Amino acid sequence: MEIYFENWIKEQDVSEDAKILFNESIMCYRVGAFRAAYIMSYLGFFKTIKDRLLRSEIPELMKDEEGVWNNLVNRLKDDRKWEEAVIQAIQMKKKIDESEEVQSKVFLITNDIIEEIPFWRRKRNECAHAKDTIIGHSHVEMFWLFLRSNLSKFIVNGGKQALLEKIKKHFDPTYTKPNSDFTYLIKEIPLVVKKDELKELLKDIYNDYVNLSLFGRKKQETEFWRAIAYSENRDIVESFVEFITSDKDVFTQFVETFPDRLTLCLGKEELIRVFWRELLFKDIGNFNHVFWELAITLLTSGVIPEEERQTFVRKLSRQLKNGAYPDEDQARVLRKHDFFKIIKDTLFESGDLNKVYTGYQFANSNGKKIVYYLENNPLDAKVVSELNILFKSYMFGDLYSRMESFMERSPRFIYEFRAIAEEEGMELAEFFKEKGGSDEGETSEQ
Repeated sequence: MEIYFENWIKEQDVSEDAKILFNESIMCYRVGAFRAAYIMSYLGFFKTIKDRLLRSEIPELMKDEEGVWNNLVNRLKDDRKWEEAVIQAIQMKKKIDESEEVQSKVFLITNDIIEEIPFWRRKRNECAHAKDTIIGHSHVEMFWLFLRSNLSKFIVNGGKQALLEKIKKHFDPTYTKPNSDFTYLIKEIPLVVKKDELKELLKDIYNDYVNLSLFGRKKQETEFWRAIAYSENRDIVESFVEFITSDKDVFTQFVETFPDRLTLCLGKEELIRVFWRELLFKDIGNFNHVFWELAITLLTSGVIPEEERQTFVRKLSRQLKNGAYPDEDQARVLRKHDFFKIIKDTLFESGDLNKVYTGYQFANSNGKKIVYYLENNPLDAKVVSELNILFKSYMFGDLYSRMESFMERSPRFIYEFRAIAEEEGMELAEFFKEKGGSDEGETSEQ
């Protein structure tokens, strides 16, 4: 039997000890031991709160009560007193100004949640002391619903600034050895602010503490953001997407660093449109090895309107000069979008290759592109004719040396080239004739 809570708790940031308690609760629930199931879940909840308190600095509203806080921490470390200490922490409240409203001194929770805790505690005591109250599966499930709604809200008030200070020190070699493990910082991120404030926290971290500048970037900074971008915590990933898509410059930096995260951002229609129309070409460009990966994602995701897709592909084809080229799998996708047809039109159908005065210049500036086309497409009469005419007078240059190298590693090309030329009645240029043998004359021994 699948239990939703079982899958949900696996995704939460709770310690291994707390997970063990929750797992025992689920096991008891499955066999109908509902009192035990409730107690184990209750203990798992309290253990999670205890862990968060012990990992936090003194809350903002207790700065003037350091002695009280230190006493609370000491009791949390005592196996006989920690449960009562958790209750004490939850019940610490303070009036807001002169109004009748109160807020927690320790957590970022409302008074309504604080007042619910005694109810769940009474149920725990009824289970533990074998009272006459009937405890069924609904009690366990109600508590699980409470946890699903509120566990993430038990955030220590003031922990944000403490975390930022930890991050600052971690990435300062004065305090921390370079390349030290930073995963403990990532684990604290969802514990110091509410979910709807995570985006701003990530923004603060990026702007003031761990930048991802493309110039002078350090490996540890990249790995820190990788841990966030690929976190198992759904709230962190969703907030990460909201953060990077809030600014086009930040967005470009992050998708260039983590190109497969682009798929998470495709719902941001306005930004994505700017990206495929401008930013991909202007800010990334084909000299970057991720350019084609990003282009393929855009082409295959359906975010580019059908009536504009050809324009985008044509723009991609113009990137084939220097820089990175599509790999075999990427070329296969591009072929479906007439990428190579556009290249053929540009290189061979246009007549530019054999235009008087400018043909050689065109050949040399497109040498890599021409060979790439030949590597990925079958020959036909038009391509053979254009190349044959060119090489009747073209004796040196970038394309010349590239073609020599290509023909050495691709004997099938020259065989097919000559066959098509013969079939079309073309007079073969010397460059494409068979070297040696009768073409080169007999040796003296022969």
